[in-house]
Amino acid sequence: MFNLEHHVRVFVFQVLEQHVQYLLLRQKPVAEWPLGPVVGAIAPDEHLQDAVVREVAEETGIHRPLHVIDLSRQTKELFGDMGMVEWNFAYQAGTPSSPIHRITPGPLVGDFAWLGFEEAFQKIGRARDRETLVKLQLHLHQN
Repeated sequence: MFNLEHHVRVFVFQVLEQHVQYLLLRQKPVAEWPLGPVVGAIAPDEHLQDAVVREVAEETGIHRPLHVIDLSRQTKELFGDMGMVEWNFAYQAGTPSSPIHRITPGPLVGDFAWLGFEEAFQKIGRARDRETLVKLQLHLHQN
């Protein structure tokens, strides 16, 4: 039997006065996981944007997005009789007048950091996540 799972990959960001900051997480155990976006499974019959909001709340304690952006880049990987589809989104958490100062990491989060684009790009572990970060950065500078 073939099993296909769906996950969201969510790039949480805040627009500050001088730059954009991206929140990167590292799952536990820290030694085994690279920094990256919020990642989580989509529950059966759950809308994609509901999964985005739920996963960000569970992993960061941030509950109200200012904007959720569909980055329209899903990927599919197959591993024998298992497959995974990942849906990429961005989630604006803060603004210059209302920045996010406090994160409440979920039980699976081992480490986290707010980083500018250049540092985030260097520290993200997956090439596909770096590509998505570039796409988001370009989107933010066009709007």
